[in-house]
Amino acid sequence: MLRRILVSAAVAASLPFMSALADELPVVAPEKVGLSVERLQRLTAALQAEVDAGQIPGAVVAIARKGQVAYLQTFGWIDPVRKTPMAKDSIFSIASMTKPMVSVAVMMLHEEGKLQLSDPIGKYLPQSARQDGARQCQN
Repeated sequence: MLRRILVSAAVAASLPFMSALADELPVVAPEKVGLSVERLQRLTAALQAEVDAGQIPGAVVAIARKGQVAYLQTFGWIDPVRKTPMAKDSIFSIASMTKPMVSVAVMMLHEEGKLQLSDPIGKYLPQSARQDGARQCQN
């Protein structure tokens, strides 16, 4: 559970780099990796409806499974004023949006007794071994 939450947080932090990663992964038909074409069509329709209704300016969605990209679609505009279409490699400014997600996950684990705020990060993520504890990483 702890590793899953930490990996999810790491994925969220790496979102700005996903389009580059998607270009490097092999692209396959969704059925080949067990994804439903019908559900992906519903996803496409739902996202396009959000753009058409003005709820979101645009989006890039990549779904990979088993190390292969099965769905990579763009919707709407990267710049709605200039009507610049969204590109698969569009860069989004997400600022510090990962901090709230990671903070909630860390505090949930702390409440469950699975993580101490004073623990070094290397205890859970050896590749990120530092002397700082979880509390410092939330700043």
